[in-house]
Amino acid sequence: TAYIYYDKGSLAGLLLDILIRDASDNRGSLDAVLRDLYAREYKRGSGFTEQEFWSTVQRVAGRSLADFERRYIDGREPFPYERVLPLAGLRASEVRAPRLGITTEPDGDSVRITAVQPGSAAASAGVRAGDVLLALGTLVVSDQNFGAAYRARYAQAAEGTALPIRVRRGGETLTLPGVIRYAVAGITITVDPAASQRALRLRDGILLGRSN
Repeated sequence: TAYIYYDKGSLAGLLLDILIRDASDNRGSLDAVLRDLYAREYKRGSGFTEQEFWSTVQRVAGRSLADFERRYIDGREPFPYERVLPLAGLRASEVRAPRLGITTEPDGDSVRITAVQPGSAAASAGVRAGDVLLALGTLVVSDQNFGAAYRARYAQAAEGTALPIRVRRGGETLTLPGVIRYAVAGITITVDPAASQRALRLRDGILLGRSN
């Protein structure tokens, strides 16, 4: 199946592009918004404000998208994949991967935990900020690149599989009773073979970078 992969930071732009194209019958796009702002503001050396950005979005789209801004950009509601992506003949599925829920920083030859996300696998195991991370199951942690190695090693493990987490806390080495938990790591966007002709036109515009 053909697919496009977007990390979460890119998804807001994709959804906004689709909404602009849908509202304008593919005559406008997010690229058109940015070109308009560049021509009117940046060339004058003034930059542009958030209000000017959304005013330009409204002008290019032909209608206000303030609801999208309020709920998904300024707000914290989950992105409306199921409603918006089909407008451009696309479908989304979540990519899930093992996640600990920690933030780390290098500490000499070690990796120190600086924050633990509440409710995460690490929090449930009793990991604390300030701990030095030594091992995750059979994976010895020696540098900041351990995250990719951890996800690769346990990608096929069932959620809830035991994962001993070894840390150094003060002068003591502890083995904490962790388990593997999965979280959304990104979105895989697939093409919809049953898309309407209008949706196909919007999708082609996005993939080819054009509007009509």
